Amino acid sequence: MDCVRKTYAEERLGGFFRGMIPPLITVSIIKSISFSVYEGSKTTLRNMSPDYFQGNTIPSLIGLTFISGSTAGTVVAIMSSPLELVKLQRQLEKLMAMHLARKEAEIITTCSLTGDTLLRQGLSSPAAATMEKKLSSPAMIAATKKAERQSHGSITQYGIPSKQEAATAAGSSSSWKTAKAIVEKKGWTGLYKGARLQISRDFLGTGIYFSSYETIKRLMSETIEHIKPHHHHHQQQHYHHNQSQPTTTQFKGPGPMVHFFAGGLCGVFSWLVVFPIDLVKSVVQKEVLINNPKYSGALDCARDIVRREGVRGLYKGLSVTCYRAMPIHSLNFLVYEAVMDYVKQWSGHGDDVLPAGAR
Repeated sequence: MDCVRKTYAEERLGGFFRGMIPPLITVSIIKSISFSVYEGSKTTLRNMSPDYFQGNTIPSLIGLTFISGSTAGTVVAIMSSPLELVKLQRQLEKLMAMHLARKEAEIITTCSLTGDTLLRQGLSSPAAATMEKKLSSPAMIAATKKAERQSHGSITQYGIPSKQEAATAAGSSSSWKTAKAIVEKKGWTGLYKGARLQISRDFLGTGIYFSSYETIKRLMSETIEHIKPHHHHHQQQHYHHNQSQPTTTQFKGPGPMVHFFAGGLCGVFSWLVVFPIDLVKSVVQKEVLINNPKYSGALDCARDIVRREGVRGLYKGLSVTCYRAMPIHSLNFLVYEAVMDYVKQWSGHGDDVLPAGAR
């Protein structure tokens, strides 16, 4: 809430939508590729190993969906890493400029208190000199930097940008200009800063995401069918030549509520596992335009966060992420499954019999 109040005070409602254009343009493409690779990987695995990867049991379903999801996550991470980097820089650039302005104002105020202002307050010149010496002492400087590093909601929590670096970021008035600034300063490889962390995050997170969704959906469907079978949707085949033969029944598949809850839970589960990776990735990517980055790599960054804030520091912001994940991923799968059913009905394949573990 402190972050919300400061964002609104400094940028009004527009601050909450900073960096929105890249994901707005690309999210549908990225999602389409992710689900397409996922479904294609499931088909390939079934053909490669017909004995195990059929999804007819829970362990088989978990293995099938985790490997397929991890494949999809890796492909998407390679494509979307530059876009996520640019989005992060766009979200931070104005905050960097505002922070620099505040720091300069503090310096001016401090200097004024150590000179003529102190003399006007009746302090002697030696007293003013003593005050100035205290303010510029190594201990005072170290204390100031420590407080700055530990401040919440500050871009300098994990590194202080120079005036030139902040001006460079603030001068990028569009996502395209931000990307251009990164290429000019770091080369084309600069667009992939933090890419290995993003690949690791999406490999693990997307695997958990799809496998937990399919598993929860299967378990919830079986439970609902066991408790309350959907007899009004059954189809019976009667054999008129022999009334004693058994009647086959098809139950209704998982409904919208199953898709909704399974989607929300799988989003939360995946973030609980990969959030520390995502946090370190974001911190490392913050420094792409800084001449002298604070951290030499991901491990250095993670160790510093743990040293200063404990293991809990790696989960800072997790609650907000989970609050967002539940409705976003619930709607994601709810709409996806509904559109898939519509397309199958529209194309005349709604009654096709799919292999076990398939959609």
